[in-house]
Amino acid sequence: MAGNPDFIRSRADEAANVYEHSIRDGLTVTQALEQSDAVLYRDLQFSKFDTLFEVVSEWFLEVPPEKRKGLCLGLLPSAEAVFNKYPIDDRFEASPSYRILTIELTGFIQSNIEQYGI
Repeated sequence: MAGNPDFIRSRADEAANVYEHSIRDGLTVTQALEQSDAVLYRDLQFSKFDTLFEVVSEWFLEVPPEKRKGLCLGLLPSAEAVFNKYPIDDRFEASPSYRILTIELTGFIQSNIEQYGI
């Protein structure tokens, strides 16, 4: 997302419009911020990188802590094939499919480490 300035600009504009309309409709600043934040962060709560990082940190203790970030960043593009099998949204982490995803990622990471090293 950070590399997609059009998406960022569009989402920020949408959130600003929601905030403005919320204030005009008589909501408090806090309520308007909650409404605009919901728009701003819609479908962005789940982090593929964080999920990879958690799996590596929990199941691959042989990967030194200082190398985990780099490993996960390197795996992220090819891990898209695994992530794309699942209906990921803001509630995905609480779903039964999340556990299945982490199991599949464990195998994916193991295979990559065996093939390419750490």
